This record gives sequence, structure tokens and C-alpha cells, in this order.
Amino acid sequence: MKNPGLLALAIVFIMTGVLGLTVFTWFAGKRMTEDRTVPMMDMMMGKGVMNKGQMKERMKSMMPGMLPPGVKPENLPESDSRVAKLLTRYCAQCHDLPSPFMHSGEEWPAIAGRMFFRMSMMSGMQGMSMMDIENPSAKERDAIVGYLKKHAMKSISTSELPAPGSEGAVLFSERCSQCHSLPNPKLHTAEEWPGVVERMQANMRTMGRTVITENEKKTVTGFLLNQARK
Repeated sequence: MKNPGLLALAIVFIMTGVLGLTVFTWFAGKRMTEDRTVPMMDMMMGKGVMNKGQMKERMKSMMPGMLPPGVKPENLPESDSRVAKLLTRYCAQCHDLPSPFMHSGEEWPAIAGRMFFRMSMMSGMQGMSMMDIENPSAKERDAIVGYLKKHAMKSISTSELPAPGSEGAVLFSERCSQCHSLPNPKLHTAEEWPGVVERMQANMRTMGRTVITENEKKTVTGFLLNQARK
């Protein structure tokens, strides 16, 4: 090198970076060990593989209020079918089992695509085996997306709502489309809607969304009762 001063300066920067990384790794590993969790370096070297149960708990602790409540495998549509079992096998590795009804048929391909990409990335981290994640094949992915679309929520646009200018329709449109497409009021009967609205109010709270008040819940429920499936 023509300039010995620049060479010396470069060496100083490199050594400083290595020293900083070493100190950080030591402190991070020590802190994790004191917390009785898997030491960082062991996990990076493949000595601390998390199983699926541990993965779910870790994801929930990292993203409280961001992961939606799930369903039990036996409550899935066609729960004994091969595809329902594929959904349970692959789509409940990092979080609770999603219900196909959570999103519309138009939404599911993009959402499932993001999840498949993440599974692929995590299952491919063989050199840093921090997680035991399975990756579905192309045929299994197609089958899962087809199943989700088949049993997806039937949505409706705001312009298609009956009595669109009413207080109930406006509140329903604003509050009940925060996490998914707007559900069609004909999806449920008058007997079913109160329980559904109650469950959605709890989900809004869990997901950190704007929670409908008790008065708003009465207004939305009244609107849905009038427009419910006969």
C-alpha cells in the first residue's frame, strides 16, 4: 500500500470492530444464560434448536398483541381432510392455527405467500439451526392456498352494504375491517351474530386495534341483526 498511515488506520478500525463484536457477544450470551434461556452463541452454532412449542412461545413474547387468536384443528372446515391436516402441520409452527375465515379469498394468496417465504427462510438456516421449521412443497402450498380460498370469509365492499349511510353500517365498515376485509352481513344468522361480534371485540383488544365500545357494539349488532341471513 502506498500510504502506510491509511493501512494502520484500517487495521485499527478492523480490530475495534472485532473487539466490539466479541464484547457484545459475551455480554449477550452471559445475559441469556443468567435468564436460563439458550445462550446466544450456542443457538448460533446449532446447539440450541427450538422446537415448535418453544417457537410459538418465543413469537408470542416478541410480538404481544400482534398475533391473532387461533382455532383448534378439530374446528377447521373438513377437519379430517388431508389439506386441513397440512394447514395444521405447517401453519401452526410459529403461531396459533389460523382459521380460513380470518381473511377473504382475495387476501389469502398474498398472506400465505408471505408465510411460505418465511418458512422457507427459517427452514433453510441449517448453519444457524435456531429453529425446527418445516417447509411445505410446491404442491402442498397450492393445496393449502386452495383450501384457504375455498373456506375463506365472504366479504363485501362498503358501497354494497345495505343502508350504507346508517350509523350501524358506518360503524360496521370502520371497526370490522381493521384486521380483514369487511364481512358480508349475510354470513351469519341473527342468532349467530351477537356471539361473533362479542368474539371480534375481544380480538380487537388482543390485536391492539380500536376496540368498539359497548354502545357501538349494540349499534353494530343491531345493524347486523337486521341484515342477517334468514
